[in-house]
Parts: sequence; C-alpha cells; structure tokens
Amino acid sequence: MIDNPKQVEVLMRKLKERLPLLIKTTQALIKQLSFNNINITPDTYIEVIDVIYTGDEGGICCALKIKDQDENAVITSLTHLNFPPSPVSLEVRDYQTKRIKKLARQR
Repeated sequence: MIDNPKQVEVLMRKLKERLPLLIKTTQALIKQLSFNNINITPDTYIEVIDVIYTGDEGGICCALKIKDQDENAVITSLTHLNFPPSPVSLEVRDYQTKRIKKLARQR
C-alpha cells in the first residue's frame, strides 16, 4: 500500500474545506500541459476547485481551473503541485514526500 488511508482522509478533508485554493505547478506539469496547448509559466497561479482520491494507484488528485482555459479539464496528482505556505501546506508536503519515496521504491 502506497498511501496511508487515515492521512489521505484527513488531508482531503482539510483541502476540501479550503477550496478553492491558489497554487503553482511543477515544471513537469507545465511541460505536460504545453503538449495540450495550455501554456503557463512557473509564476502562474492555478485554482484547485476539487480534490478527489483515485485510489492507491493515483493517490490524491486535484481538479484545476486555469485562467482562459475553460474548455480544458485538468486533473493532476497532488505531487505535481506547489502549495504556498499555509496551515495545510506542511501536511501536503509530507504526503507528497512519502508518496514519491514509496513510488520510487516500487520501480
């Protein structure tokens, strides 16, 4: 098992309570989005409008709203997002770090 179910439950509840959230993305997501003609910069703030759990395989994912991209639905792993300092950002970072390490060990 990759994710701790209790950690996921608590983190998702906290994130949903704070929606919508403004975040920034990682370089990997910026590159992936550009393949779909969605061009943003590392300084672009993206709005998280929903949080879903896609099971142990996909983990916690976020539905994003990108300015001027209403026709494009974007859902990405929480591990591809950079949260600004906030009461929940340390918990997000802890989840991201643990998930990335566990995925790396499975390879």
